[in-house]
Amino acid sequence: MFNKSTPKQKLGKTIDSFETIIGTTVRIDGNLSISQSVRIDGVVNGNIFQDEGSQASIAIAKGAEVHGDIRADHIVISGKVVGNIFTKEMVELLGTAEIVGDITYSAIGIEVGARVTGKLNQMNESELAEFSSQSLIAQAKQKATS
Repeated sequence: MFNKSTPKQKLGKTIDSFETIIGTTVRIDGNLSISQSVRIDGVVNGNIFQDEGSQASIAIAKGAEVHGDIRADHIVISGKVVGNIFTKEMVELLGTAEIVGDITYSAIGIEVGARVTGKLNQMNESELAEFSSQSLIAQAKQKATS
């Protein structure tokens, strides 16, 4: 019963390629609107939102920083995020990830060593149906004024 071997999926190995890579020497001050996969190796001071109707993945590399909210279908983090994270699919926190903010998700994977200072909020089916950029922006603004 306990000796069955089940293959374990390694976190962070699910994104094969990126349309855009923001390098280690790049700092962006402003919001990003994406429609494809993006990897952040540098610093982003602003929100990163997936365009409505598109499917996008965001990877925050070890040593990279994002100071703002993130919304995408699939998010992999091994760097630092100061802001709230929203995903209707999966968020993966690798061992070097540091999150200061709330995470709203459908599925989550957390490696040993990842640090989260904030709340973990798993969405139910009805909340998934209402998941949109506009509702998430309104939620983020409401939290900021509270």
